[in-house]
Amino acid sequence: MRALSLIANHRRVLWVAVGFWLLMTLSILNRHWAMYPSFSTHDQGIFNQIFWNGSHGQFFAGTLSSGESAAVLFNGQPPDVSYQRLGQHFTPIHLLWLPLYWLVPDSATLLVLQVTLVTAGGVALYFLARQRLSEQLSVWITLGYFCAQAVIGPNLANFHDFSQVPLWVFLLLLAVERQRWGCAIAAILLLFLCREDVGILLFGFGLYFLASRRHPWFGAGLCIASVSHLIITTNILMPMFSTEVGTNFLAFSYSNYVEGDASTLTLLLAFLQRPDRVLVDLVTPIGSTLRFLSGHWLPLIFVPAISPAAWLCAAPPLAALLLRSDTHIALSMQLRYTVMVVPAMFYGAIVWWSYRGPKLSQITRQIWVGCLCLSLLFTFTLNPSRTWSFIIPDSINPWVHLTLTKQWQHADEVRSLIAQIAPTASVSATDNLLPHVSGRRAILRFPTLEFRNDGDDIVSVDHILVDFWQLQQYAVAFSGSRDRLQAWIPLIQTLLNENRYGILAATPGVFLLEQDVASTPEALATWETFRAAALPAEP
Repeated sequence: MRALSLIANHRRVLWVAVGFWLLMTLSILNRHWAMYPSFSTHDQGIFNQIFWNGSHGQFFAGTLSSGESAAVLFNGQPPDVSYQRLGQHFTPIHLLWLPLYWLVPDSATLLVLQVTLVTAGGVALYFLARQRLSEQLSVWITLGYFCAQAVIGPNLANFHDFSQVPLWVFLLLLAVERQRWGCAIAAILLLFLCREDVGILLFGFGLYFLASRRHPWFGAGLCIASVSHLIITTNILMPMFSTEVGTNFLAFSYSNYVEGDASTLTLLLAFLQRPDRVLVDLVTPIGSTLRFLSGHWLPLIFVPAISPAAWLCAAPPLAALLLRSDTHIALSMQLRYTVMVVPAMFYGAIVWWSYRGPKLSQITRQIWVGCLCLSLLFTFTLNPSRTWSFIIPDSINPWVHLTLTKQWQHADEVRSLIAQIAPTASVSATDNLLPHVSGRRAILRFPTLEFRNDGDDIVSVDHILVDFWQLQQYAVAFSGSRDRLQAWIPLIQTLLNENRYGILAATPGVFLLEQDVASTPEALATWETFRAAALPAEP
């Protein structure tokens, strides 16, 4: 009876959460199963292989992760099947979700898990708001979460570590509001297992509890724990697996301040040595920064812009984004980095409203409805990760638009080729196909063809699966697709001329090659026809 009463009291939020989950799940699974390329399809392949290896006892290993390592990118080494991704990102939390993947070992499982975690975060936010606000205000803030561009956009992308961060943060804050310190510590520990940089986010909340004097001892402890976690993970734990955190990620993301083999300590020192540069980078580029902040403020009718609590909580993660050298990526509302600012914005709004009246005026509700509609409109027109490209053209001039029928027809043809690959075979595939073939020990990102196997030998992949059809659709409007098309077609021809690989099977624009076999006549004829049409004749 108590459960029924709880559902009745909060049914509006539960209905919104269910609707959000259904729409998000349908949208992301449609793009995934239609094999439509997004900006981070490669990442989905990385995570799927990590979980697949984990379900087979090879925890956190992955050749796709190895392909992003300094040894491969800078030293010319081949990807290694035993490479440990914990050297790139410290994410032991994956072990918590591994039993689910073991039960349903499919890349789509991770996408459904991500949407579920994000939806649960909204429900947790509602109960957090109810600790200090009226039912009406709590519902409006929760609606803001489910309509926020910073919530919808990044989580329509492929699986990422940040998706669970709002859930654990809101549960942490809920435990603090109820003064259940054991639950708060448990939430902190779970957050520390999510990523190496989550301490930056928690430091902001520690500052708030310390400065507001609500829970000063807890705030001080949270600040100390956050800094300690960041230093220990990036300077002691992660280097035990590889040197990526310094030579690849920090040096690349903060190239304006450090170079070579950097560390969090040297980066912090660089910030202190260049306060002038820090001040400039915190406000520039002004246009991008304002658009980024406005995207966060809009579903909350700009309350975080005037909430001291929001500014204090958001300051550390916001500064970490603004000081990056690749701000065009860090300030994108459709990429995962923006999620780090979400909890601070919503908690800051809760704190601000807690000092105002319990009810909303009619005009405030009308303005809020308008802001929510605008947030949804901007999110839809942004077309995050090309999720709705079957509705919204990818390019107007020249025209690039693939209908849902074309996408699914192409995906069915590709699946017929994937079915011919043995589960134990090693594969090199183009980006949009990686999530669908990455459930194996050795999977590479085309055009990489060699890897280091479990016997410590450097070998070539058994199969190559290339999707030129997708590149052809974009080549008329996007130079990146055109360049890859012009570079990879001759590469495939060279492999055929050298008899290293033969074409085993083909569908329009998609080719499956196998090592040390002769091409089948039908597949070879399809290739010759495609090559003659795709590339201009040589003089």
